[in-house]
Amino acid sequence: MIRRGLDVKLNVKPIFLGLSHQYYYEGPCRFAGGDGLQPEFEKIFTQNLEKEFFANVDKAMPLEAVNMLEPVTFACYDNWVIPEELFEKMTTDPNGEIDVFMISGGIARSNLVIELAERTKKPIIQDPTTYSDVTAVTAAIKARGIETFSPLTWKEVTTTLRVLRVRKALKEAKVLLGVRFDSNASKSANDTFVSLQTATQKFGTQFRFLNLHELIDYMKPIPAEGNYTTPGRLNTPNITEEEIKEAEKLADELLGEAADSTISKEMLVKSCMAYIEVKKLLDIHDCCGFTVPCPDTCSTRRLNEEKFTFCLTHSLLNEQGIPSACEYDVDGVLTMLILSTISNHAPFMGNTNPIVIEDGKIRPLLMFNEKVIDYLDDKSNLYHSEHSTPNRKLKGIDNNKESFGLRYFAYDQKFGACMRYEFDKDKGQRITTCRISPDCKKLFVGSGEIVAGGDYDLNNCNGYVVYRVADQRKYYEAQLEFGNHLPLVYGDYTEELKMLGKFLGLEVVCV
Repeated sequence: MIRRGLDVKLNVKPIFLGLSHQYYYEGPCRFAGGDGLQPEFEKIFTQNLEKEFFANVDKAMPLEAVNMLEPVTFACYDNWVIPEELFEKMTTDPNGEIDVFMISGGIARSNLVIELAERTKKPIIQDPTTYSDVTAVTAAIKARGIETFSPLTWKEVTTTLRVLRVRKALKEAKVLLGVRFDSNASKSANDTFVSLQTATQKFGTQFRFLNLHELIDYMKPIPAEGNYTTPGRLNTPNITEEEIKEAEKLADELLGEAADSTISKEMLVKSCMAYIEVKKLLDIHDCCGFTVPCPDTCSTRRLNEEKFTFCLTHSLLNEQGIPSACEYDVDGVLTMLILSTISNHAPFMGNTNPIVIEDGKIRPLLMFNEKVIDYLDDKSNLYHSEHSTPNRKLKGIDNNKESFGLRYFAYDQKFGACMRYEFDKDKGQRITTCRISPDCKKLFVGSGEIVAGGDYDLNNCNGYVVYRVADQRKYYEAQLEFGNHLPLVYGDYTEELKMLGKFLGLEVVCV
């Protein structure tokens, strides 16, 4: 089953710990007078606090990101008795495994919160409206090496939960990798993770490997004698005749919806078959992400023989929230998983380069036509990102599809379907860029604003967005620590990503 990052929910257990004195008396633990010291009055006061807490919890919960578990309310008394049944109520839930506790505590209840943390080792988020006990409990729990969060506002509670959900999505993710020479890096994406094992240890993400030649064999119905690379095996997941018809239907839909197209239906069907087969394999291997090496695959000449590329596969998967990266960029897959899960927008990944001005002229840049920025008086601090894998859901995975074009990749034989998107129409759109460092120690977080787009009408690995950053040199010097591809999403998610970096124990480089 394909379980996307967007399908992962954080299970939150809300707990209200009230405080009631059993008798009228005064002293250093009482902060009222008159009726306020009576147990009946204090009970009413506590009930109001409870009601307010759960109302704030309901309002703060990002329901697209969390499951609210059965709430717990417990009255603590001045006899200091802590029944074991309380911990049983707090730590077990019939509705699901608890990921994080959302607690309202306070004076004389601190020891309960600390003991809960010690017993479960699970994150605790404290009610931001709690008095000075918040800082005391936070320090005590952190001193024990246990994770706890103390947001300043309820809005920050919401953000914290959304970011913790991304961390959980990374931990539960499995990525399908098409392998030819090297299971760790391809011939072109040498800036991906130095070690996949390190990535697993750091983020929890697991990887599933599939031989590239077996993968390409699956693109045809299985022969009577089995596939060439696995002769005699007759239970391989090759594409079926029924799935080929599904690919033909998809091709008709794409051609019917496209604003314009240069690729023939015959060639489009072949790339649609690749998409359908890859998605089937993701389901079989329980994976939610995919990448395959472009040059390594190209040099086998089998793409030329079968007349398809994986460009359309990447576009169609990404717009569904299933991260899919070019060039065996495993780092890019995890980064796009982060971006799509935090934003619910489909990401775009491309070769990312500064537009450099030397001696008053723009230095020539592969896959870039400087005429697209002729209208700009200020051409400083510009960046360019280019690949043939945009999609129709950049403005929201749940939104309507945006207008798009269809092109082919191979100039002469006209195969390999590629989407085109007019980034030029999104001038002024804020974007957020991101990437994990190859050693899994740092997180790049960048921001910019779209100023242009280009190569919409061209074939091959074309189609790009131009955006302005605050400081091109700082952006470039930071990029040197992270690599070529800087995946991006529409919107500003810099604060969420900075928080995620902190939660993952990564040094955040924000530009």
